[in-house]
Amino acid sequence: MKFEFGDLYKFIVSLGVVLITLSILAPWMFLREPFDLFRPESEINALSDVAKAVVIKRQYAVSFIVSFIPWFSSIGSAVGMIFIFLGLKNWRKNQLHLDEQTMLDVEIKKQSLRDATKDEIEEKETSEYESLQVAESGNSDSYIVNSFRSQYSKVEELVYGKLSKVYGNKFDVSHNKMVANVELDILLRGKAILTKDYIVEVKYIRKGFNFGWLREVYLKNIYAKSVYYQVTNRLPNTLLLIVIDSEAYNEEKYNQLINRLSGESEGRKGKDLVCIITKQELMSIDDQALQEKLAIHA
Repeated sequence: MKFEFGDLYKFIVSLGVVLITLSILAPWMFLREPFDLFRPESEINALSDVAKAVVIKRQYAVSFIVSFIPWFSSIGSAVGMIFIFLGLKNWRKNQLHLDEQTMLDVEIKKQSLRDATKDEIEEKETSEYESLQVAESGNSDSYIVNSFRSQYSKVEELVYGKLSKVYGNKFDVSHNKMVANVELDILLRGKAILTKDYIVEVKYIRKGFNFGWLREVYLKNIYAKSVYYQVTNRLPNTLLLIVIDSEAYNEEKYNQLINRLSGESEGRKGKDLVCIITKQELMSIDDQALQEKLAIHA
């Protein structure tokens, strides 16, 4: 029988099958052999003293082994069934994570065919302009400093600082973590046993966004949740935190997009959250108001 070493759970299932098979085949193969048990006593007595002693000892050995065969078969079958049960249980659990990630990956790819947001268009133009400056002058430092990426980084640091201050007593707050090649902007890891972890994805928007972009980044955060759970065995909640310039914020429009997202996406109600806050509000908000805004409670 071929063992499956590529996956631990497959190996455990294979081992269970082998144990059950051995518990059946080994006794059958042993008992089908005659072991001189059917030789008449007259034939045994006709043998030499050495041969007679060997036959008698073998018969006693066979009798001793036969008494243990029921125990061997029972224990082997029971252990084999336990291995199969545990292997299939964990194999199924692992496969559900892989299926979820595959499904989310397909949905993300489908959603990637969408209209670009104004921020993405401007970032692309800025990047191309910087590349042109490098090609012409060999220096783009002045443009990089003023680029959108620099502002983006400052917003992420602002959010990280706020969350560390507000939730530092209940969570281990970390920034820019990696799990299985998936980057987590901010990770809130609960200090208490029953406290849920939170994966916080921060997005900074200056010009506005559309539903296609919102659903894509939301699905990516859920994908990160699935990978995190598979690696750590801790099922986290997620928060997509969108920081937007007040000039681009339209409360009615974006609330409609969030409501539409709640009805169409694969997220868990009350656990996979989306929050929009203006940059100006984020800079001035107090700790209690921020907790209410984000709806993260230990």
